[in-house]
Amino acid sequence: MMNLRVDERFAYVEVEVFGRYQPERLREVIDAMRGLAGRHGHFSQLEIHHGKPDNLMSSLHALSKSGRQAADYEFLRAMRKFALVSDNPPILYRIVSTFTSQSRLAMKIFPMHERDMARQWVEEGASN
Repeated sequence: MMNLRVDERFAYVEVEVFGRYQPERLREVIDAMRGLAGRHGHFSQLEIHHGKPDNLMSSLHALSKSGRQAADYEFLRAMRKFALVSDNPPILYRIVSTFTSQSRLAMKIFPMHERDMARQWVEEGASN
């Protein structure tokens, strides 16, 4: 199950995943991101994992099969921050967080007990 919340004040999408991603809802997440990028010129994402989602790759694969072209995802360049809250982050996120240190995208992984700190980090500087 997944919960989705859009915060217009700080321009971020919050995705809360309980056990499994719902591939059929990923289009909602993408549309929310695209909307924030259009309205604010930037956006961030806060993703919270309760347990370890076991279908991340299959969900991303399903999204890639949606018929969209690369130009349809240009809005992703407007992403400023990505925070992952998880006590057991998937290896993909650990690898990406290692290589984002030299990019414009800031990424951090927070343990579950630092969930409030992750939200605060995403919200910092959002109005700039």
